[in-house]
Amino acid sequence: MSALRADAAGAERARLVAGMADALTELAYPQLTVEAVTARAGLPRSRFHQHFDDLEDCFLATYSTCGDLLRAQTAAAVLDSAGQPYDERIAAGVRVYLRTLAEEPGLARVFLRDVEVAGPEALRLRRAIDEQFASMMVTLAEQHVDELPPGYAVHPDMAAELVHALRELILVNLADDRAEDLPRLTETATRLIHAALVVGG
Repeated sequence: MSALRADAAGAERARLVAGMADALTELAYPQLTVEAVTARAGLPRSRFHQHFDDLEDCFLATYSTCGDLLRAQTAAAVLDSAGQPYDERIAAGVRVYLRTLAEEPGLARVFLRDVEVAGPEALRLRRAIDEQFASMMVTLAEQHVDELPPGYAVHPDMAAELVHALRELILVNLADDRAEDLPRLTETATRLIHAALVVGG
């Protein structure tokens, strides 16, 4: 988990978050143990409970950290592409999002797979983060309304469904343990975002 561990040096809580993500590259959430997390964090079990109440508490912190990392890197790519056409800016964000997931398989499993079975609080957190990604998509589309053909408009109500559709698309690849192949979905995901948000009326 290089991206998560970049901020983990000397910070026990951050090391445990990275350890949780590392552990989930080998174990599904229901099989996870505190020992599996602390071993990968390089910390004794006693330190875990100094920072987290239980595994669910640690998972929620890990999920939130993964969401922040993905959103920040995606937003940075979109901002760096300012001045380019709408489709190219979508592709820039999608490319970084998928590449980050491909390079960080633990992050991908936390953010997309294991959240499904981590309990109701994890699902509530996912909805909140999904809304942030949906809002980012809508904001980008609205910045390019002048590029739309006559009779076309941005449909922000489709953004939530779009986030869900993209997650399902990526999960198909994760189910086959093909996280490294995720970047090949860039064109498909870019077209899906454009087609769902920009619709003729």
